[in-house]
Amino acid sequence: MNLLYDERFSPAEIAHRVQSVGQRISSDFPESPIVLIAILKGAAVFAADLARSLPRSVRLEYIDVIRGNEEEIVDFHFVTPFNVRGADIIILKDVIRSGIIETYLADQLREEGPTSIRFAAIVDRPQERKSSLLVDYVLFPSEDGVLVGYGMEFAGEGGNFPFIAKVRTPGDPPFALATGPIKVVRG
Repeated sequence: MNLLYDERFSPAEIAHRVQSVGQRISSDFPESPIVLIAILKGAAVFAADLARSLPRSVRLEYIDVIRGNEEEIVDFHFVTPFNVRGADIIILKDVIRSGIIETYLADQLREEGPTSIRFAAIVDRPQERKSSLLVDYVLFPSEDGVLVGYGMEFAGEGGNFPFIAKVRTPGDPPFALATGPIKVVRG
C-alpha cells in the first residue's frame, strides 16, 4: 500500500503539548492517586509519553473497545483487571469524535467508585459530538481528516511515525495545492 500524507504536527510540537498537558494534570491533581486508562491502540504512545511527563507515580492501564461501528459498542476488554475506587481517572483516546464510546465507558467506570473521571485526547473534534462530553485535556483541537502517526494507524500503517500526519485521500486538492510537504511511504 502507498500511504500519501501531509505532516501536520512535528515530534517537537507533540512533545511540547504533552508536557503542557502533564503540567496541567499535575496542577489539577497535586496529591491524589491518578490512573491513566488508554483506549487501545491509538492512545498507547500518548499514554506512555503522558505518564513519563508526570513528576510522580501514576498507574497506567489499557482497555480495548470492541465496536460494531462508530457508535455501537460491542464489548470492553480490560487488558489487566484493575481497581479505580478512590482514584482520579483520566481516560486517554487518540481522536474523540461523537463522544458516545467515551461517555459509555465513563458511565461503566463510575460504578467502580473513582473520585473523578476526566478525558484527554490527542485530537478533539467537538464539531462531531453527539453527546455532552467535554474533553479536559487536548493536544490538538479540531484537526479534520484521517490522521496517522503517534500511535494512530490507517489500514494498519503509519502508527509508528513520530509525527502526526493527514492522509491524502482522493477528494483532497491536487498535489500542487498541498499545504505542506507530501511524503509517500511504500509498504
